[in-house]
Amino acid sequence: MSGALVGPLPVIKFMDGSTQAYTVPRNTMDIRYAACSGHHPACDCREAHLAEDIHEYRTMYRELEQAVLAAISGHQTYAYTGRSDTGWHGEDVFGQCKCQACVIARAAHVGGGQCARQYLESSRQLEFERRERDREYYARNFPKMDEAPF
Repeated sequence: MSGALVGPLPVIKFMDGSTQAYTVPRNTMDIRYAACSGHHPACDCREAHLAEDIHEYRTMYRELEQAVLAAISGHQTYAYTGRSDTGWHGEDVFGQCKCQACVIARAAHVGGGQCARQYLESSRQLEFERRERDREYYARNFPKMDEAPF
């Protein structure tokens, strides 16, 4: 196995305009973390700490998000009104669940995407059921037609 680099490395551009192909350390297990001696802004040890912290924060957020989603499953956390005669639509404050977990989820903006996906899936299911009812109706009332006229 040769010591040659494989693939293109990301290029870092410095303030003076010079560039250098370089990858920053991903965590403190990188050998450059221990070898760093001349500390300066954006040196290897600081980049390693930053990358490790970002990874830990993302992991903690995902764990918290999963805990909140488990706590609000089956709840009507987000409820929206449809268009009315006045043209107004928005959050239905009276239709939303008032439990503490749902209040926290709404404040932290967790579960909104999941709510939208569930709404989309249920509307697709309702559309499918409507089409099937229409097909049955046309097949029953217009038996000589091969296909429904829609």
